[in-house]
Amino acid sequence: MSELRRELGRKAFHMLALVYWAAFTLLGWPRAGWFMAAWLGVVVVVETVRLKVPSIERFLVGLFDGMMRETERRHYSGIIHTTAGSLAAMIIARGDAAIVGAAIGQLAFGDAAAALAGKAFGRTKILGGKKSLEGTLAGFAAGYAAAVACGVRPGAAFASALAASAVELLPTTEWFNDNLWIPISAAGVLALLR
Repeated sequence: MSELRRELGRKAFHMLALVYWAAFTLLGWPRAGWFMAAWLGVVVVVETVRLKVPSIERFLVGLFDGMMRETERRHYSGIIHTTAGSLAAMIIARGDAAIVGAAIGQLAFGDAAAALAGKAFGRTKILGGKKSLEGTLAGFAAGYAAAVACGVRPGAAFASALAASAVELLPTTEWFNDNLWIPISAAGVLALLR
C-alpha cells in the first residue's frame, strides 16, 4: 500500500473526530462532557485489552490495517489521544460551541490537510525534519477555514490555526501525540481570546 494511500485511510478515520463535535451539538454541555468521559473510559479499556491480549490485538490490528502506525501496535493508539483531546477542548471551551467546533475541526481537517498535502506535495522540509512547509500551510489554511466556519472571528481563527499548526509540526512519539494537543492548543488560544 502506498504511503499516500495509507495516510488517506488514517485521515479518513480522523474524520470520525467530527462525531465528537456532533455529540457535543446534540447533547449540549455538560452532558456531552459526561458522554465523552464515559467513552474515553471505554476506549482506554479496549486499548488496554488490545495491548495485553494477543488475539484481540490481532483482530483489531487486522480490522484497522493500514490505519495504525507501527508505533501504535505496541502503545496506545491515536483514538485515545483524539478522544482525550476533544474532551479537553470541550472543558477548556466551557460549553462554547464555536470553540469546540473550531478545535475539533482543526484536528479533523487541519491535521488531515497537513498530512495529505505534505505527502503529496511536500518538498520544502522544515528545519531538516520530516514535516514540510507545503503540508504546514495546507493544515494552517484548513484549520483557519474550520474555525471561521464555526463562527470564530478571523483574528482568533488565525491565532488558533497558528497554534494548531505549531503543534502539528512536532514529531509524534510515544510521549507526544498531536491528536491530543491540537484540539487543546486551539481551544486554549480561543478561550484566551474569547
